[in-house]
Amino acid sequence: MSHRHHCDVTGHDFECGGNCECICGLPMEGNDHSDCPVELRACPEHKDETEQQMTAVESTAVEIDFTSLCQSREQPRLHCQCGCTDADPGTVVGWCLWCGHGYVEYSPEIEDRHFAHDCPEPPEELKQAAAARLAKRGAK
Repeated sequence: MSHRHHCDVTGHDFECGGNCECICGLPMEGNDHSDCPVELRACPEHKDETEQQMTAVESTAVEIDFTSLCQSREQPRLHCQCGCTDADPGTVVGWCLWCGHGYVEYSPEIEDRHFAHDCPEPPEELKQAAAARLAKRGAK
């Protein structure tokens, strides 16, 4: 059974016949991905274009040092107490907009755990929705 993807090169939907893995880490087939974010990937027809563009970008890319931004960034009123403030800024892949939590690893389940248990300031409906998604997955 195939499933749908959205081509990030030209913006069209396409059927995938392969065994691919969702951003959540589970195989696309046989699992409920209704809570997973939309994942964009080049279709087989446009994959070569994406690889050529990435090669061109990589050959001219310059590494950006974000450490000065992280050090000068004002800390929010409340911050989670998970220890993420001690993480090397170069390893952080994203931040929580509510409390400034630094994600060193990211998945929808990690985000849900953060909102349900660690984030001190999200709206109550966000906390409840995250807890419900965790319960649906059978996670704590």
